[in-house]
Amino acid sequence: MAGAPDRDEVDGDAWTVVQDVIGPLDGGVDGDALYATGARFGAPVPTGSGVRARLLVPAGGTASFGAYFNAFPAAVWRSATAATAVRLRLRLSGPAAVTLLRSDARGATALREEHAVGDDGLLAVTTPLGGATGGFVWFEIAAAEEVEVLEGSWAVDAVPLRGGRAVLGMPTMDRGPFVAANLRRLASAPELLRRVRRIVVVDQGGSPVADDPAVAAAADDLGDVVRLLRQANLGGSGGYSRILQEALAEQGADVAVFLDDDIQIEPASLLRSIAFGRLTGRPTIVGGQMLDLGEPGTVQAAAERVVRSTFWWAAADERTSTHDHVATPLPSAPWVHERRDADYNGWWMCQFPLETVRRIGLVLPLFLKWDDAEYSLRAAGIGVPTVSLPGAAVWHVAFRTKDDSIEWQAFFHARNRVVVAMLHGGRAAAVAGYSLALDVKQLLAKQYPAARLRHAGIRAALDGPDALERRDDLARARAIAAAEPALPRLPREACDGVRAVRPRLRAPSGADLGTWAARTALQQLLRGASGPIVRVPRADWWVLARFGRVLAPTADGEALLRFDTDRRALAAGLLESFALHLRLVLQWDRTAAAYRRAAVDLASPEAWRRRFTA
Repeated sequence: MAGAPDRDEVDGDAWTVVQDVIGPLDGGVDGDALYATGARFGAPVPTGSGVRARLLVPAGGTASFGAYFNAFPAAVWRSATAATAVRLRLRLSGPAAVTLLRSDARGATALREEHAVGDDGLLAVTTPLGGATGGFVWFEIAAAEEVEVLEGSWAVDAVPLRGGRAVLGMPTMDRGPFVAANLRRLASAPELLRRVRRIVVVDQGGSPVADDPAVAAAADDLGDVVRLLRQANLGGSGGYSRILQEALAEQGADVAVFLDDDIQIEPASLLRSIAFGRLTGRPTIVGGQMLDLGEPGTVQAAAERVVRSTFWWAAADERTSTHDHVATPLPSAPWVHERRDADYNGWWMCQFPLETVRRIGLVLPLFLKWDDAEYSLRAAGIGVPTVSLPGAAVWHVAFRTKDDSIEWQAFFHARNRVVVAMLHGGRAAAVAGYSLALDVKQLLAKQYPAARLRHAGIRAALDGPDALERRDDLARARAIAAAEPALPRLPREACDGVRAVRPRLRAPSGADLGTWAARTALQQLLRGASGPIVRVPRADWWVLARFGRVLAPTADGEALLRFDTDRRALAAGLLESFALHLRLVLQWDRTAAAYRRAAVDLASPEAWRRRFTA
């Protein structure tokens, strides 16, 4: 299947091609059903967005393109752009019957049209986008004899309002194989490269990524468009700020695209993001969604929001954010069709208009955690929304294999949540109350080191904006984690002979939570680590809290952690938590005012230039 040519308009009228019909990437993940079901995938051929499998409709069969990467997200386009209609163009190798379908926000079929394709294999059909609350447009092909999809595209009845020349940026920390593989994928996508002004790799690792022969070879193949930069480890905030700085200095660039370093890029996703950003009615942050590299059909994250009452992040819809598009394709998943608004998008793939960056500055120096949410909240303050674009995604190493809330990262989770809440209107009592509840959960779950890391993070937030300039936060967090007795990590065989228990499936909540927590804390303080050791299938906090000694699997399932009740640690942790959160409430207004006064300077290009050269 050939890739679509580099063009903005077709037929000489105001129709802009924004999404191609594509087959799976050669050498990519095992997720063919993300592209089509009922199709056969032939030998790979070069296209404008990478080397891809040919799309074949078997003789006597029907192939559905109502799949993650080939359905058209009509409601999102209707909501964010001036487009009102979409045009499907197909070039097939022979005659076939094509059915065009459109859904509504409930996933019900709102349109079904049958079209015959003659011997020339050509079809062009237009349909309204439908409502902005939800819905996709897709097609099916039935053929008496085998038919190949030689070319296909979706175009909308609108023209670009701004440029789409991109700077792609990837901070990396000792992940040379990922960097090399993604550079090779970019090199295989000539249509994308025509949109790219620069590819910036910001190396913050222990070993220079440029010394990796595979990275060097991939960079050489791309030529001068690649820039490998090395700097001190300033966290994700510093890596992405460096990318924004480079993008602002790149003549002719319009957008900067952030890419994580533990992903597999889908080049077509980048083309779609760029096209969408060019046509939105106002400058827009365009986010790609996250698919699971280990379970390629499953969405790990899509539209995300910040719960303003507690300043905690959450999926806009948990069903969408955990949906397996291979097991249940789009036409069979009605809950996927509703459009979800986002407060922010994670930076595994996220595109920023440089006109917005010039207005609001670079990233806050938070090192890691919450910088992505804060940036979109800051942009929203000047009327720049964030859209999580369906059908544009990367595959990311699974979050389910790690739990950084109980490791050194807990320091940054706690500190930065407080800082962002202070900057963006969080209420002291609500934020502190939610944080206190999290402390109590971790302490009852015997995660004492994590609670102490959180306390250190909250104290750091109360130190005020000047403390964000410290260069030793990572070392401090790791030192705190190292100074605490680590949770014993045991081989999986350690549970042999240990009694398994059936935990309650739901966490206590609502009015019962306080009573349950008080009773459980009292029991732990009285009984300590008494009773036989047991094992549980998951490290849910309310399950760990029930037993004096318990074995639970790590997040990746490769080992076991042992949790023992420590009455002294529990009592000290609870006392410190209550005192610290009272202090947080009392000092909130004064500290929040200091952060708001300092925010512009903290995120300014000038401040980051000083940090890069320090």
